Amino acid sequence: MKDRGPDRRSGAGRRAVEAGGRPFEGAPLVTCPHCGSTVPAGDFCGHCGAHLASGSRRRRHAYTAVPAEHAVHLSIITLFPHLPHRRGGPFRVALIAGGALVLALAALHLFAPATVAALLALPVLYLMYLYEVEVYESEPWLVVGTTMGIGALLGAAFTTITGGLLSRLVLTEDRTTALVLAGAVIPVVAQVLMLAGPLFLYLFRSRFREPLDGLAFGAASALGFSLASSLTAFWPLLGGPLVAGGSPLEWAVRLARAGLLVSLVNASTTALVAASAWLRRYDRRRSNRPWPSSIPAALVVGFGVQIALGLIAFAVQDLILDVLILAFVAAALLLFVRLVIHDALLVEGAAHEIGPDSPCPECHRVVPTMAFCPSCGAARSASSKQGRPRLARGS
Repeated sequence: MKDRGPDRRSGAGRRAVEAGGRPFEGAPLVTCPHCGSTVPAGDFCGHCGAHLASGSRRRRHAYTAVPAEHAVHLSIITLFPHLPHRRGGPFRVALIAGGALVLALAALHLFAPATVAALLALPVLYLMYLYEVEVYESEPWLVVGTTMGIGALLGAAFTTITGGLLSRLVLTEDRTTALVLAGAVIPVVAQVLMLAGPLFLYLFRSRFREPLDGLAFGAASALGFSLASSLTAFWPLLGGPLVAGGSPLEWAVRLARAGLLVSLVNASTTALVAASAWLRRYDRRRSNRPWPSSIPAALVVGFGVQIALGLIAFAVQDLILDVLILAFVAAALLLFVRLVIHDALLVEGAAHEIGPDSPCPECHRVVPTMAFCPSCGAARSASSKQGRPRLARGS
């Protein structure tokens, strides 16, 4: 551990105290029983993130991005891991407001505007998230263009081509070929296309090193793909009359499926694969990495879920049953993504040392800048990149 001298509470730490932050005063140094590092005494090891009081290395009771929550906690904000707990509320409110707007428009038989609102809700919210936490650092246009932009272009082209092929097969009653196309070819190719933008950033922008970078890029690409794909599929409706006939409830269910559930599934599977790829490049302890965060696991889950849902959508004709299955899968994927984020952030701690004092973005106590806050256990790499203090890299 680096010796920083007697005057540790200077610079950023002192300014934070003057601004009202609570200093982490008088913490003696202890040896973490899990990683063997000498770290400031606290509830958590600032080096590996283990919970020192209970001796829990995996610390499932304290989610690494938001320690106030359990690691197994269903939340759509899971796909927004850089958001501090206190700033997640406005995003939840915006999502609920978007859903209420869709329901109101559907109730008025304004199905075309309701469709646009439903399909835009998550992508717009994610763009706001990328801007809020500055995942893109100094290259916003490159990141947004290669994720959402390329994803949208590929989604529109892919849906135009495959939609026509599938329609012709159904009309000719060639159900065997249609089943193979809908249940295997379309899901696999779509998943590969959703990974195209993140793959470009992985290969040509190596400075985006953190696993949460990969997760954000994967989710953004999938949301762009889903938006364009759904807009292409619903285009005949959008070009029709403003006030249309039909059941508002049925349309609300269809729009919830296309605008929320399908988007969540695509974002989750793509984020899983991208995050595991970024983690493989970042992680220095590959032999100890939990299996759920490995590339084989991400590929099996990501592509397996897409194929299974493709087969189910082709076989199940009942809309409500299809939506219930999709909702269950989306919820399960969000939980799995959350566990992968949790494990990935714990793995990240292997390469960091102690830095200067700074306020923790989660609990706001002034603590030594380490991979994890010694007080609340929040991972520093899960905080917004805007103004984030730099950590020293280990050898």
